[in-house]
Amino acid sequence: MIGIIAIVAVSWLLLHFTVKKNLLALGMTPVPQRIAQFFIGILYMFTLLLLVVAADTWWYDFNWQKQESLSLGSLGQSIWYYFKAVLTEDLVFRGAILYILVKKLGFKIGIALSAVAFGIYHWFSFGLLHGEINIVPLAYVFITTGLMGLAWAYTFVRTQSIIMALGMHLGWNQAQALFYPNQPYGELLYKVVERTDVSQGINFMYLIAKAIIVPALVMLFVYWYSKDKINAVEQN
Repeated sequence: MIGIIAIVAVSWLLLHFTVKKNLLALGMTPVPQRIAQFFIGILYMFTLLLLVVAADTWWYDFNWQKQESLSLGSLGQSIWYYFKAVLTEDLVFRGAILYILVKKLGFKIGIALSAVAFGIYHWFSFGLLHGEINIVPLAYVFITTGLMGLAWAYTFVRTQSIIMALGMHLGWNQAQALFYPNQPYGELLYKVVERTDVSQGINFMYLIAKAIIVPALVMLFVYWYSKDKINAVEQN
């Protein structure tokens, strides 16, 4: 939590000295609307993840086994862990810096730079730069996390708030932890006990398709969700 407090403090300083704004520029108000957006984001990404699970089950012929050891305590601990993790990342990549970039450089350049930074960051967080460098994993991680970062940066700009993107990030990470291996919390609800191998080339195309389709669906949803609100603001 100390790290989050430090990031919040730096965010305030950046906003104050570059664009003469405070933390409310990140879209904390109106509170009821932002709370609704937070949970809409969680629900939407959870739904997308379930669709991904269904697609993976069909593609790899997964055989799932339900975990018997899941408790409310471990689920709560995982939610708290992922909330702190995504809050930290969103404050850095979709907070004050993104707000300033969009103000100074424009919408397209701002979200593109945020996405590139988010993709490169995951090279380090996934430990891909330790030991021998393999271009394929680097490219795949950059594409998958970068495109998702682009979708969430787009969400920040369209909703004029950090909140919905934060909910989406939390919903995605927490839902993944229910079905897929992850550290320190993963396969909380189900785990794969049997699968069919797919040729490397065809499988890579499938993975890239997922990496493109999921962020695209996020951006389409956000465009639809925010269209009337943005039109109303422009008319006023």
